[in-house]
Amino acid sequence: MTGMLPALGYGLLLLGAFALDVAARTRGRGVTAADAVAAAMRRTPGRTVVLLTWLWVGVHFLAR
Repeated sequence: MTGMLPALGYGLLLLGAFALDVAARTRGRGVTAADAVAAAMRRTPGRTVVLLTWLWVGVHFLAR
C-alpha cells in the first residue's frame, strides 16, 4: 500500500497538468499555472488541495 502512494501523487499531478492543457486549448488565450492556482484558491476545497500539494512536493523533493 505504501508503494502506491507516490504513484498516486504523481498520477494526480499528471491529471492536473492534463486538465490545465485541455483548458488552455479550449479557451481563446493560454492559461498559466498562476491562473489555475488562482482559480483553485477561490474556494476552501481548492485551498486544501493547493496546501496538500505543496506539502507533498516539499516532503518528496525539497526535504531530501
